[in-house]
Amino acid sequence: MTGVLRRLGPFAAFITLVALACAPGGGTPEALRTGRSVYGDNCSSCHGNAGQGGVGPSLKNVLSTWPLCADQKEWITLGSEGWKEVHGPTYGANNAEIKTKMPAHADKLSPDEIAAVAAFERVQYGGGDAETELAACGVADD
Repeated sequence: MTGVLRRLGPFAAFITLVALACAPGGGTPEALRTGRSVYGDNCSSCHGNAGQGGVGPSLKNVLSTWPLCADQKEWITLGSEGWKEVHGPTYGANNAEIKTKMPAHADKLSPDEIAAVAAFERVQYGGGDAETELAACGVADD
């Protein structure tokens, strides 16, 4: 395979590698592909199509906001109003004041989908290691 990629030239080799990595069964674990889909359908309208923020905050600091994936999953599950009822008016490791409303997703997403989207956000936008974050969020690395 390496010899073929050398003969293709740098650009064609890059495109080939990207295509192979993105193909079904490629380099992206199934849980992260699921998380990407859940994010696109449920989160991107507020957090931006690239996690850059908008109505909701940017997700670039997701790992420092939620050092424990279990807490992030609970936030996604409860939403801001449910979180306030259980934990009070602040969220995350820095105890930021809740200023905007995030909907609860408990009735919309399964626990597996919530775990997958949390792992996806931690890897894609927070820069976390895929294997580490999948394990932390309790999803299998397929």
